[in-house]
Parts: sequence; structure tokens; C-alpha cells
Amino acid sequence: MEKKSISKQSEEIQRRFFEALDLLISQGKVKGIKTFCDEYGLNRVKYSNRRIALQTGSSASPYKIIDIEALAYLARDYSVSSEWLLSGRGGMFKPSI
Repeated sequence: MEKKSISKQSEEIQRRFFEALDLLISQGKVKGIKTFCDEYGLNRVKYSNRRIALQTGSSASPYKIIDIEALAYLARDYSVSSEWLLSGRGGMFKPSI
């Protein structure tokens, strides 16, 4: 069975997701990855493994991609820019009105 690889674009989106999540954790807006996953019903093991795999460049994790809902939660509940998450353009956060 051939291993499925993810596109460079999907990998970059995931990197931005973790960059934003890590900043929110450092700012005290999110307690940690476990709390974030528990709050939204996400698989903590999957997110921890994806973070490590992205940091180390490892392909050993059975998890290849995060859930799209996780991006929506950051955009909706923490004002992270969806344009930045998906394309890398603009600032990390939506401008305040």
C-alpha cells in the first residue's frame, strides 16, 4: 500500500495553524493543545503528532492532516485571519474594527 503524501500547500496551512495556536497559548488565550482539542472535540493525539511531525519533518505519524474545522475555530473564536491561515497573505489576525 502506497503512503499518501500531503501537498506542500496543505503542510504550509498546518504550519500556520500551529503557529497561530502556539501564539494564542503563549498569550494565555488558550491553555494548551489538549484544552483546545477537548473544547472542540478534536483528537488530541492527532494534533500532537501532527505538530511533532511538522517540527521534525518526520513522516512516521499515521496522521497526515488536521481537520478543516480546527481552522474555522481559530478564525471564529480567536479572530485569526482565514486568508492568512489558507494563503499566508496578510496578517495573522483580523483587523479590529
